[in-house]
Amino acid sequence: MIDLISNILPEWPTWAVKLLLLMTAALATTLLANYFYTPDDEKETEEEKKLLKSTQKTHQALHAEFDTFRRSYLSVYLVIMLADWMQGTHMYTLYLSYNVNISALFLTGFLTGAIFAPFLGSLVDKFGRKRSCIVYCILEILINWIEHYNDFRTLLLGRILGGVSTNLLFSAFESWMATEHRKRGFPEEWMARTYSEVCSFVSLCVYGVFTLVAWREFLNAHSSLQQIHSARLATVPLPY
Repeated sequence: MIDLISNILPEWPTWAVKLLLLMTAALATTLLANYFYTPDDEKETEEEKKLLKSTQKTHQALHAEFDTFRRSYLSVYLVIMLADWMQGTHMYTLYLSYNVNISALFLTGFLTGAIFAPFLGSLVDKFGRKRSCIVYCILEILINWIEHYNDFRTLLLGRILGGVSTNLLFSAFESWMATEHRKRGFPEEWMARTYSEVCSFVSLCVYGVFTLVAWREFLNAHSSLQQIHSARLATVPLPY
């Protein structure tokens, strides 16, 4: 396995390849443990018994409904995160090929995110969490379309929109999940399972993006602009 990865990534030192394999094994172990282990807070409690009595549902039926809800959220959230990382890995290279002021573009994005961060959460609550998620997808499609133009002012607009969309990414989706979780009457303790799986599968997505980028770089099959175009196609509003 080490020889195979070394052939794909010849510039990587041996210690880096071994570290990658070790982290992959640790992640796989975590995912398996998370799949087969049922935490104590998901076992039937007095609160759940009262809930089952009021809704006329069995413990198995409520768990099945919760599992469907959790998987639906995870599938959408992970696609969104994957698309964000796909375009992020090639953004610098793309700007470098345009021969523009890269630091000004990135600084504009970070500054816009810092400005909008204090009050964007309350706007999400007022405007609607699901609507905010869809707005994020539209913004990302627009941003990735803007990146096709070698014009500094146009790219600057894209970075401003990127600062807003980044705040939406890390607020609107989790806010929707927590609200919907309570609206559907699931026990509060079960929310920890969803957050736990988000962390585990997001880590898996990181490995997926790394593998995809490394393999494409190895084959020299796709340019930075094509990678960003792929991210735009992945960022399609998906119904919850």
